[in-house]
Amino acid sequence: MTDFIHLRVHSAYSLSEGAIKLSDLVALCSEHGMPAVAVTDTNNLFAAMEFAMAAAAAGIQPVIGCQMDVAPEGARQPCDRLVLLAQNETGYRNLLEI
Repeated sequence: MTDFIHLRVHSAYSLSEGAIKLSDLVALCSEHGMPAVAVTDTNNLFAAMEFAMAAAAAGIQPVIGCQMDVAPEGARQPCDRLVLLAQNETGYRNLLEI
């Protein structure tokens, strides 16, 4: 088992940023003995349920997160990115609200 845990993975659900399929991600984590992995697709949680189920079935702790574009009020375009990780169900529900 490795001590390293990826906390910023973009899946195929991050349009134009990620290409890995969730099943391939889970397989790679299993192959390398990773105990957990986070999927932080940009501005969406589309992969959350599929990822959580696949990772848990493989004995890997799924970490649900989201990379969000942020900008000061009144800005025309996002100027920064913020990665938010859910620690528990309350955190996941908070991500859904955002």
